[in-house]
Amino acid sequence: MAVDRETSANHAGRSVEIRPAQAHDAEALSAIAFKAKAHWSYSAEALESWRRELAVSADEIASKSVFVALADGRIAGFYSFCPAERGWLLDHLWVLPEFMRRGIGRALVTHALETAARGGASSVTVDADPNAESFYLACGATRCGEVSAPISGQTGRVRPQLRFRTN
Repeated sequence: MAVDRETSANHAGRSVEIRPAQAHDAEALSAIAFKAKAHWSYSAEALESWRRELAVSADEIASKSVFVALADGRIAGFYSFCPAERGWLLDHLWVLPEFMRRGIGRALVTHALETAARGGASSVTVDADPNAESFYLACGATRCGEVSAPISGQTGRVRPQLRFRTN
């Protein structure tokens, strides 16, 4: 369902190109997700337990809407969707730590919401990492729930459930 066109955006004074992901991007996208998750100082044990869900395969790229953001000539971040009839799930949105706070995440969210709206989605939901909640709220999401997600040393940890309206 990926759109076959490239778009450019100017965020925080920098040009960001967003294009559909290609099968050969899978390994790089998996590495970006893992490095971005590690940025939040989770234990090695917790990170390893998430390795499979952070991985992006060539099959996923072929079957989902997956887009990458290019900055300084390299892939700086990406997002992917699980489209549904009305509301879509943003199942990945990651930015390499060295590119954080440069407008790339916001450019990806903007592109994702525009893509979902064009695809007929009335909303986009995010099962967010607790450390990313403030980012999504700043981009216009609202909290619609939470899921218990304890890890070693953080028994009360929850993942916020967030929603964007696309219309």
